[in-house]
Amino acid sequence: MTPEGRQAARSRFMSALTESVERSHTETARPAAGRGREAPAPAPAGLPCQNSNNSDKSPRRYRLKAVKGQEGVFTDRDGKRLWDQRDKDTLHRFGMPTGAEAKSAFHLRLNVASFIQHWGRNRCLFFTLTDEANLHPTQFARSWNNYLRRRGSWILSFIRVLEPQKRGNPHYHLLVAVEWDTKPDAFDWKAFDECQRERRENGRTARFRELRDRYKASASPRLVAMWSLLRKVLPKYDLGRAELLPLRKGKEAVSEYIGKYLEAGLVIRKHSWKGCRRVEFDRRNKIHWLACTRVFAWHSPGMTAWRQRIAELARAVGATDMPAIARKLGRSWAYHLRYSIVSASAEEWTAMLKVLALRGMLLAPH
Repeated sequence: MTPEGRQAARSRFMSALTESVERSHTETARPAAGRGREAPAPAPAGLPCQNSNNSDKSPRRYRLKAVKGQEGVFTDRDGKRLWDQRDKDTLHRFGMPTGAEAKSAFHLRLNVASFIQHWGRNRCLFFTLTDEANLHPTQFARSWNNYLRRRGSWILSFIRVLEPQKRGNPHYHLLVAVEWDTKPDAFDWKAFDECQRERRENGRTARFRELRDRYKASASPRLVAMWSLLRKVLPKYDLGRAELLPLRKGKEAVSEYIGKYLEAGLVIRKHSWKGCRRVEFDRRNKIHWLACTRVFAWHSPGMTAWRQRIAELARAVGATDMPAIARKLGRSWAYHLRYSIVSASAEEWTAMLKVLALRGMLLAPH
């Protein structure tokens, strides 16, 4: 193309670009129909949510690696646990629990015991909610929160545990506190157990109705009224079958009982449930009974010895905190020194501290 041709093409391009800009400006400034002012600029497109728990993108999957030679079996980075793939969305763990799982079970049992001690066994109920519509846990939690806000004034406080059922639906186990006496010692537990067994084996027979009337007569009148109310109200909030019962045992047995439910749910991982809250404590007044949170460190003789040696190591290299130790010894200092910290004898540990102190003096700027 000749220079004249290039100049003509450039002129045509600039002319078309100018017309496009002027047309866009005219359309934007044109008054809206029936209104005496300018129409608002079009709203920008919505940005995706950066919170992985609320994002509408596909859920993040658990980071596990496949075991060679075993189809459908995965392991974590430590290689201490195995995960069996039940389906595309569900994994079942074998082996020892992770540190996060152990902390969840421990702090749940401790807080359940504190909850019952604060409210009293006679004012606590065990509340089970089952989802019949196969909702996602976030939708199920939304339904529960909606019910709690509008019709849950009878619940003074609660502890909630999420567990997947065998068929995959979310399942809630709640420990709730109420204002009336639940009379757990007067409840006919034998008739209740036989009634449930009769329903599972033979359906709603005459014997089932007889046993139901027997344990119903032994229950607190307020509890019987709540049974009737829940049957009518819960379906309006997309909540399924419910079971509301007094505490059969004391706080130690109940905390162990609910802790086992949590552990049973923790061995199951669902990719679509990743990020969902497994345990929730009532945020309204938990300050009155909460014994501990998940932000804690294990207190044991081994951890005490570990902290003592870390303090001695920090003094030897002239560090005042953990980042300072990393600057002195490198980012992976705990990995490289773990066997010495845990297993070295007192003489070996003292000798190593002297070497590290001397190394720090030699490397220090003069």
